[in-house]
Amino acid sequence: MDRIVGSFPSSCLYGAFPNFQIGVGTLLSTDPHEIDERPKSGDIRLSALYNFNQETLSIPALGVKLGVDAPTGIDSRGLALDVKGIVTKSFERLSLHFNGGYEFLTDVGHGERDGRYKLALGGSYPVGAPKFTRATLVADVFTEQSVHRGQTNIVGTELGLRYQLTPRVVWDVGVGTEFAGPGDRSRFFGVAGFSFGF
Repeated sequence: MDRIVGSFPSSCLYGAFPNFQIGVGTLLSTDPHEIDERPKSGDIRLSALYNFNQETLSIPALGVKLGVDAPTGIDSRGLALDVKGIVTKSFERLSLHFNGGYEFLTDVGHGERDGRYKLALGGSYPVGAPKFTRATLVADVFTEQSVHRGQTNIVGTELGLRYQLTPRVVWDVGVGTEFAGPGDRSRFFGVAGFSFGF
C-alpha cells in the first residue's frame, strides 16, 4: 500500500517595489528522512519574484523567480539555486499558467544530478466570482527530471485550493499523485501551507 506524505510550507512575502516581491520560508514534512530531493524539511528558502509586465488582451503576464535553498534542514547538504520563468494568460475568469525552471545543485551525492529542469502547466479559477473572490481552485500537471541519473522523469498532477483568510494571510491546501517516475517514491502526497504578506 502506498504511503501518503504530507508537507507544510510557510513563507513571508514582502512587496519591496512595484512588480517586485521578496520572500523567506521553509518546509516541514511528515516523513523528513525520506525526502529525496531538495528542499529538505527545515531548509530555509530565500526568493525574489519580478513581473516584467501586466497582462493585456494580446500579451500574457511574464515574470521570473529566483530562489536559493540553504542546507539548514534534516539530512540537508549543499545549496540549491533555481531560476523559473512564469507565464500567465487569462480567459474570462480562468487563468492559465506555465512555469518552466531549472535548479542548480551543489554537493550532490554519487549518481545524483547537479541540475534538474521542472515544468508545470495549470489553471486557476476563482470560486464565487465576481461576488466572492476569497477562494481559488488550482490544478496542474507537471514533469521534472529525477534526482538520480538514469531514472525516469517524474510526471504527476495536483489539485488544490487557495483561500484568503485575511488581506495578508493566504491558506493553501492540495493533494497530488505521481503516475510516472522512480518506483521508490510516494505515489500520493498532500500539501498545506500559509503565506504571510507584508
